[in-house]
Parts: sequence; C-alpha cells; structure tokens
Amino acid sequence: MTDADRPGVGQGLWQLPLAQFRNAVAERALPGCGAVAAVTADLAVALIVKALRVSARQRDDDRCSALLDEARALLGRPGAFADDDVAVFSDFLKGDERRAPKLSRQACAVPLATAHACIEALGIAERAVPLVEPALRCDVEAAVLLLVACVDAVLLNVDADLQGLDDAQARERVRVRAERLAMALERHRQHSV
Repeated sequence: MTDADRPGVGQGLWQLPLAQFRNAVAERALPGCGAVAAVTADLAVALIVKALRVSARQRDDDRCSALLDEARALLGRPGAFADDDVAVFSDFLKGDERRAPKLSRQACAVPLATAHACIEALGIAERAVPLVEPALRCDVEAAVLLLVACVDAVLLNVDADLQGLDDAQARERVRVRAERLAMALERHRQHSV
C-alpha cells in the first residue's frame, strides 16, 4: 500500500476495497477500533434496510415502508464517522500540542456520535423485527448483535480518550454522555434477550 492509498490520505475509507481496508487495520496505526466500529455499524444498518426493503416489497404494509424510509435515512451516517475517526487520530498523531485540547474533544465526540447513531439504529431494528419476513429476521437480529458490539467498542474508545481532556468539566460532560449511551444500550440489550 503506497502513502497515496493509505486510509486518511487522499481517499476515504469507503473508497477502499475491503481487503485493503482490512490490511490497513492490521498493518497501520490507522484506521483503528473507532473506524472499524463505525464501518461495522453502517453495514449493520444496511442489513436492516435490506430486510425492510424486501419485506416492504412482499407485503403491502405502510408501517414497514415508513420504517424502511427511517432506516434508509440513517444509512451512511455511522459510516461517515469512520473517516472522521481516522482524520482526528491522524491529526492527533502529528503531536501538535497547541491543537491537543481540541483534538481530545474531537477524539471523544466522534465515538459518542457513532454510539448515538448505533442506538438510533437499534431502535429501528427493534421495531423492524415483527414487521420483516420471518426468513429475514436473522439479518435484523445479526444487525442488533453487531450494533451492540459497536456501541461497546466506541465507548471503550471514549473511556480511553477521556483522560486527554484537560478540562474537568468537559471530562464530566463526556463521561455523562457516555454513561447515558451505555444505559440506552443496556435497555436495548434487555429488549433483545
């Protein structure tokens, strides 16, 4: 992989072939767990969209069609955070001390936004299960498992990056947001069991 093909330099992660993305994860500092979680979350949303799309076509159900529209509107949002994650950590690795406080805030904000999008997708998935064709429920259930894992992963990121915040109030605000997302995740876990 040349420098021009390296994720975060000249092209976004979504323009990379899957094998190149995988190799970049394995062999380079970036992309890391935040970007991998964001890509995985977006693929989970795609599974929900697929299940709703096929089911809406087979059934004449306005609820299914409306939920499909909602899922389609979310598709792409979690994945966009993958490039944001790479950009923030790429800048962070440059070691510019003057930008460190701003980058620390962004290093927490990106995974929090990813977690929020995952929680939104979990809500859609919960409502989709009874609406989709039985043969497609496994896609929605698999999406739920992936989204739960993605939230757990990005909240680990937040926890690791929290100490980089030099402002105690900012640290507390981020901690509270992360805690709320963890509580929302727990509610979804209980509903899916």
